[in-house]
This record gives sequence, C-alpha cells and structure tokens, in this order.
Amino acid sequence: MDSRVGTTFGKYNITRLLGKGGMGEVYEAYDTGKGRTVALKILAEEFSHDVAFRTRFQRESQAAAILQEPHVIPIHDWGEIDGSLYIDMRLVKGRTLLELIEAGPLEPSRAVSIISQIAAALDAAHAEGLIHRDIKPQNIIVTPADFAYLVDFGIAEASGESRLTTAGSQIGTLNYMAPERFRDPVGTPAVDVYSLACVLYESLTGEIPFARDSLENLVAAHIASPPPRPSAANARVPVAFDDVIARGMAKEPDDRYGSAGALARAAQRALHTVPSPTPPRPTAPSQVPATDPTVRRRAPSSTPWVSASSWKRSKRTQPRSISKRRCACSKTTSRSTWSAPRSGSRCAKAFARATRSGCTSPTVTAATKT
Repeated sequence: MDSRVGTTFGKYNITRLLGKGGMGEVYEAYDTGKGRTVALKILAEEFSHDVAFRTRFQRESQAAAILQEPHVIPIHDWGEIDGSLYIDMRLVKGRTLLELIEAGPLEPSRAVSIISQIAAALDAAHAEGLIHRDIKPQNIIVTPADFAYLVDFGIAEASGESRLTTAGSQIGTLNYMAPERFRDPVGTPAVDVYSLACVLYESLTGEIPFARDSLENLVAAHIASPPPRPSAANARVPVAFDDVIARGMAKEPDDRYGSAGALARAAQRALHTVPSPTPPRPTAPSQVPATDPTVRRRAPSSTPWVSASSWKRSKRTQPRSISKRRCACSKTTSRSTWSAPRSGSRCAKAFARATRSGCTSPTVTAATKT
C-alpha cells in the first residue's frame, strides 16, 4: 500500500500515486493554498538525507523552472516540507509514450510529430546549458491531442558541472544511453540526441534498439554494434529513416546531428522522401512461333533493290512491257509483252480484239503508246 496516498503533505492532500522514478515518487495532489490539482514529486525517504541526492533534486527544480518551452512541464513551486524535498508541477492528463508503444508501433508521421516536440524542449534546455541525460519513453507524456511533454529533469546536469552520482549508481537508462556515457566523459547535448534517436527507433518499430540478454551485451552493443535499421524491423517505415537513425545513433558524438531539432527535421524530411524507382530489367523481344496461324507474315520479296537513277536509265533504254495485267471486260490475263506489235502477230490480234470490245484497261492504253 502506498504510504502517502490519503495523507496530507503540508498544504497538499495526496490522492493517488502517478508513478515512481529513480529519485522519488510522483503523486496527484490537491493544493489547498492555490485551489488546484497538481503533480507532486517527493524525494524518496531513503535518499532524503543524502547530500548528493538533495543537491541534484534542488537543481532539477531550478533547471526546469527557468525553461519557458511549452513542451517542458511547468514548475509551480519547490522546496522542503518535514525534511522531504518536493516539486509542485502541472498535472497533465495523458499517457506516457511507453504506454502508446506497448499498443504497437506508431505511424511514422505520429512518431515524428512527438519526437519533434520533445526535440524543441531539449533544444531549449541545451540553450540554457542543461542536459537531460535520461530521455526515454517513460519520461514523455502525450495528451489525447498528441501534445507531448518532457518530464523528469531530476538527473539534469548543467554543462561543465560535476556529476553527482553515488558509488555504484548509473544515471540514465541503459537502453537509450549514448556510448560515451559508459566512458564517463563530461556530458554534452549529443548524449540527448543519441537517446532521442533511440526513442524514435522504438516509436517506429515497437522495439528497443538493442535487445540483449545481459547488461554486458547491452553495453557492448551501444559501444560497438551498428545502429539498427527501422525499415528492416517494420516494413511500413520508409527506408529514408535508416539514415536518420544511423546518424542520430552514431558512435562518435561529432558524427551525430548538431542538435535535437536537426534530428527532428531530418525525420520530417524522411517522411516525404520518395525512394528512387528501380529501372526495369531489359527483356528479350517476344518471339512468335513461325507456325502460329494467327500471325500473318509478309512473304520475302524476290525483286532486288534498284536505285532511282538506275531505274530511270533502264526505263529509257528498255521497251515497255506489261505482265500479268487483268482486262476488266474479258477477265483474262495477258502475259504478252506489248512492244510495238507487228502486223499479223498474235499480240496485234489480241490488241484488235480488245479495241473492238471497248476495253479501257491501262494495260491496253499503255500498249497503244508503245
């Protein structure tokens, strides 16, 4: 049973538990002083006397309070009550991105929209010299209108500030942790870009980037394994997203996008990138069988090709001849050569018969002119 549910914490009436984090618990509570319902984060009791944790908790309040970006949960108040530190935040009605992903991969356009909103929140934090260091679906709340909020700056780190980590503890979530985090250098905004790319991959595919059977193998994958391809895990994801994830999850910080917003813009472009069409393979011309009765074929010509000049010369030097011309009136075919027929010859007699019958065949006309 949750010990604080149903109790009073200073001016707050705690009604229900909303969630637990690495530093404490978040409750829905009613602020009797302001007359409003809020989200109240209280530092876990076992850490309340730890100087390092108390310092980090107070820093979260100050860091989030100075951010005026719409996608960062607004901070109403913070302080200490009965030896316990707390943060009073706006209560947002919605579900975490993790809950949405558990129902299945998001449509690429919806995933990009949510990631773009969180990228805007990160750019605002980075501009103030703050690094979130724990970007994950659990820390993203999405309203029914798909308005996204980034929460939990409890482990936010100021640029150049010493890391407040107790011995043996690790800040951040391994599934989304940048490779350089395991080498423990000074954190840069690039670690948030890497984590955001991991969240984008999970939103598109419904799977974490590196699923391994042990923490050692998981760490090794982040350090050495190539970034996974979302299009291979989900066929509905455009191939252009492969390059976005590859650059966002690059092993070297300098090889990643220069900002979270740059990652989001690349994802937006990937939505509208049309893959280049693959040229069709050349195919051999279809061969129709010679025996196909439905295909009419032109018989090969036996007449040799003769140039126009040669034909004109032959026309002047050779006698005119008519071969196989049909007379319309006699319905016969003359195979004779009409070339100045001699009197009494067979050709002359045929000519005389055709003339008496009134034939106007071009054959006869041509013969009379020869």
